[in-house]
This record gives sequence, C-alpha cells and structure tokens, in this order.
Amino acid sequence: MNENANTKLRVLQIIPRLDGGGAEATTFEITQALAAAGGQAIIATQGGVLEKKIEAVGGKIIHLPVASKNPFTLYQNISRLRQLCIETRANIIHARSRAPAWSAYYAAKQLNVPFLTTYHSKVPAKPAWKVFYNSIMTRGQCVIANSQFTAARIATIHKIPPERIKTIPRGCDPAYFDPSKQDMQAVAHLRAKWGIRSNERVILCPARLTRWKGQTLLLDAFHKIKGKIDNECAFRLVFVGSAQGRKAYQQALENQAARLNLARHIVFAGHIEIMPQAYKLADLVVLPSLEAEPFGRTAIEAQAAHIPVIVSDEGGFCETVRQKGEPYGATGWRVPPRNSDALAETLAKALTMDKAELETMGANGNHFITEHYSLATMCDKTLQIYRDMILEQNNA
Repeated sequence: MNENANTKLRVLQIIPRLDGGGAEATTFEITQALAAAGGQAIIATQGGVLEKKIEAVGGKIIHLPVASKNPFTLYQNISRLRQLCIETRANIIHARSRAPAWSAYYAAKQLNVPFLTTYHSKVPAKPAWKVFYNSIMTRGQCVIANSQFTAARIATIHKIPPERIKTIPRGCDPAYFDPSKQDMQAVAHLRAKWGIRSNERVILCPARLTRWKGQTLLLDAFHKIKGKIDNECAFRLVFVGSAQGRKAYQQALENQAARLNLARHIVFAGHIEIMPQAYKLADLVVLPSLEAEPFGRTAIEAQAAHIPVIVSDEGGFCETVRQKGEPYGATGWRVPPRNSDALAETLAKALTMDKAELETMGANGNHFITEHYSLATMCDKTLQIYRDMILEQNNA
C-alpha cells in the first residue's frame, strides 16, 4: 500500500466513541482539515452525538466495536481494521485511544501502513501492567502529545526517544467562540432553559461528569463561600457535560447539592452541542480537576470566548492559563489542586470583582489563546506529520 507522498491523504482515525470530549472534538477538527486539504477522513468508532457533525464536513463513519476492551474483540478488530484499510485505501492509521490502538497497530503492520497515535489521556507511572497496556500509544512511527506536560510524561515513563514525540497542543478557533457572533435568540433560549435571572453571575463547569473532574470539590467550595457572597452576588453554577452513563455519580452530586443547601443554585445541563452559546452566558469558568489534566481543552475555549478561568495548578493548565505577573497578563487563576479552601477563596475573589476587571482578564485570555493555541496551527502541524510519514514510508 505504498503511495506517492503527493497522493491525497486518506486517514483512518480510530476512536471508541464520539460523545463529547477533547479527543472526540479533535477527531472532528482533523476531519474538517483533511476535507479542506482535499483528503479523506475515515473514522472507525462505535458512534455518538458527533456523528452527524463529522459526516457534514465530509467524514466517513464506519461502525466497529472499537470501544471494547475484550481481548477476543480486540483480536477480531485487527482483521476488521485491515479490511477497512484495504477497502478505503487508507494510507495513514491514526489511533486516539489505547484499546483500539492495539488492534490498529497490528493491522498497520500487516499492511505496511504508517501508524501513529495521539496521547490524549493521562500517562500513569504505575501499576506496571497499566504502563505496558498504555505503551501501545508509543509503538507507532510517532506519538503526538497534546502538551509539554504530556510529552515529558511519555518520555519519562515509556522511555522512548524524544524525536518520536511530537508536541502539538490542542487548538480552537477564536472566531467560533467570539461572543459578539452568537445567535442571541438561541442564547436567550438557553438562559430561560437554565432559569438564569438577570442579576445572577453564571459560573460554568464544562466537563464530563466523572469524579476526577472535581465537581464534588467545587460544590464544597461554594458551600464555604455561600454565606459570604449571598448579599453581594447572586450566582448560578452550571455543570455542562454528559454523565456518560454515570447516573450514580450525577445522583451523588445532586444529593450533595441538596445537603449543602445549594440545589437552587445548580443546573445540570448535560451535553451542549454549541458551546459558544453557553460561554456567552458565563461570567466565569471553573475547572477544578483532582488529577493533572494532560491538556484541558475547555480552558482554552473559555479564554477564547473572553471568559476568565479558575483551574487546578498542575498539568496542562500550567501552560494554558496565565496569572498576574506572567506574560499576556492574568487570564485567570491557578489554585492548589484538591484544596477546597483555596478554591473557595479564589471563587469569592472572582465573583465579587468588578465586571470591568473580569472583562480585562477575558481580553487577555483571548489574546493569549489566539497567539498560541489556534486550531489552524494544530491542524496544519498534524497534516504535515501525515505527509512526512507517507514520504518516509515511500523512501524506505
């Protein structure tokens, strides 16, 4: 299946599901970039809410059981992916998750097709079996790391040559998140749906509902400051993100909010298709992750939308959020992770700040993200890696 490097790119991306999240969003964005460059994007997946959006920009969805971790299914997926590559004449295989990467790796070897991965997830250092399981993400010709933090973890834990790691931060399109370009009728509908009153400040926590994203910590922090800010600031906390089947966790959050007398302040919005409309309603975005984020995509989206952010001070957030005294000026706050007292103190400060100060921080954030985290740069660099891999394959 060797092809001339000038032949159009036909890239098979493999991702378990298409239900929201950074890896899923990047799958869509690379699909769009491939189509714009005259290439073809084939996506092997078990499906999800982004399917229609991907198909609308030219992606070809193929349903395969690639979300399974069953060893027998993984073995069967080798032949399924091999046949799919033959039928679509794919000249690059790009895996975005660990379980299907095992199948994709062996399918690529059988066909002599260039294989790469993007390490979207955390890079754990133990236990040993998990390090081995995750090592599949480093067995291709190259692995794309979504931040300097992730790249350093890959090099340290998987002990691969630095030249095989390509750091390409996730990007976003500031124009898409421009608050002045949003459909105000749709925004008003969202405001009414969430029951937001005109005098309320809106805090978004845009993250899937899972324990390590820190929603319980955020509720604890609000409980600590509620009495202090009630007279100064009416607020509404909106959890934006799918529970992805974690019904027990969402129920636990609802119970916690009721126990802390916060229920009337809380909205569980679920998955939102058009996030810029949600950001348009927000005064503040909070991402209190309990574990280091490999990158943290919503932090750059919020800043692109002129919204100050509060994040945990570790992982990819240390690269994407600026504080007072740092280049570009403050775009938000980084707080000690897993510390509800520190989070509460920062929330109280942010919620009682003058709106003009928050707007200045929002403008700083937009400038910073436009300069360093553009979607165009991310896509261009990824497509160039594809081309380089095909050229290297042809010259081998």
